[in-house]
Amino acid sequence: MSAATPARSRAPRLAVRIGAGFVGLATAAGSITACAPSGSDGDGDGSGVTINVLAEDISYTDNWKELLPDFEEQTGIKVNIETVPYSDQAAKILLNFSQKSSDYDVVFTDNTYGTGYFESGYIDDLSDYESDFVALDDFYQPYLAPMQKDDATFGLPVYGESTWLMYRTDLFEEYGIDGPPTTMDDLRAAAKTISEGSGGEVAGITLRGAPGIQSVYPWAGFLRAFGGDFYDGDTLAVDSPEAVEATQFWADLLKEYGPSGVGNFDWEQNRIAFTQGTAAMTIDATANGPFNEDTEASVVAGKVGYAPIPYAISDPPTSGNTDNSLNVHALYLSSFSQKKDAAYQFMTWATSEEVQNNAVETTEAVGVTLDSVLESPAYDEKYGPFKDALLEQLATGNVDYLPAGTDANAIITEVGQALSRTLAGEADAKDALTAAQKALETQLG
Repeated sequence: MSAATPARSRAPRLAVRIGAGFVGLATAAGSITACAPSGSDGDGDGSGVTINVLAEDISYTDNWKELLPDFEEQTGIKVNIETVPYSDQAAKILLNFSQKSSDYDVVFTDNTYGTGYFESGYIDDLSDYESDFVALDDFYQPYLAPMQKDDATFGLPVYGESTWLMYRTDLFEEYGIDGPPTTMDDLRAAAKTISEGSGGEVAGITLRGAPGIQSVYPWAGFLRAFGGDFYDGDTLAVDSPEAVEATQFWADLLKEYGPSGVGNFDWEQNRIAFTQGTAAMTIDATANGPFNEDTEASVVAGKVGYAPIPYAISDPPTSGNTDNSLNVHALYLSSFSQKKDAAYQFMTWATSEEVQNNAVETTEAVGVTLDSVLESPAYDEKYGPFKDALLEQLATGNVDYLPAGTDANAIITEVGQALSRTLAGEADAKDALTAAQKALETQLG
């Protein structure tokens, strides 16, 4: 596997309990005591300890649930995993943390919010939980970088992704379009050609249009493609000329060449529209790759090309403020947990090589985070058709693609509402984003 350049400098070596002590899962009972939680959580073997985990409802969580009986038997730790849709997570987690509640020992969400949790003192620096087993630098470094700040490492990566353009190679050939679009004008022209050429039977492009993080996540690629950012220096600038131009382009593209009902599309609906052949292009997460190539569920398997997101500006960056994301979903240890040793032991098991290998073998897990798993024959066999393109996107992925920190949720919510208003024709992009900017200035002070 070709290594990608980390988005941030490599952190000092920090050892955690990954792999060792859990080898073989079903047969490792004899070695598990080396990783048992301290006596503060029970009698030394985890017996009687129950931890609560708030997690995304996703394939990686399903993988944990499948293997969890082995972990519980070997450690004596009982694990309750509560799953909620990603769109509902931010509010639920923030309410829990703001009340300093110990209801959840571990939360599973992405770095967009994780950084803010760390800055607010809601989650622990994992440097306090060193051990003598496998080191954090066994994680794929671009996935680990967003979990690091001020010499602290505050999350264990479960899965990561970038964003890219996915397009129908068969339709491009049929309509005489030469290769993937390299500019936003090319993107619009390709969407127009296929939409009009098919008599509207195939949408030129599909994107997420639902409010909040659903639309904001892929839209942020358009923002940066037009040279914009959420900030101008340290000043919020969601109504900048670049943001307005990007938003109007995004909305017009979908209104003219998008599928019916796109204003309500979340990740799943958008993915289905593309894999069922009703759209020629989409811009979304690299996690979509396995679904595109699933020959049992996708009608476009073997007919999809993968390319960088086009730019509108003439001098696009090759690193830093790029228009493709680096987004990592991780496990975070609550500062308010009363069972931190047991909680941390679960975190290291859930991100271990054995657990990640099982995810690759049994479910969709293109975003696994350990070098050894990414380099495994099983990963190559399953994700080979787009692995190189995936790694190229991760190599240039923008860790600051979305706003992070304590203001992230408010910014994403207001910008998402502005996008929805523009797409629905309730306001033009300038008026919608100006309203979002004013609302945020009032909220954030």
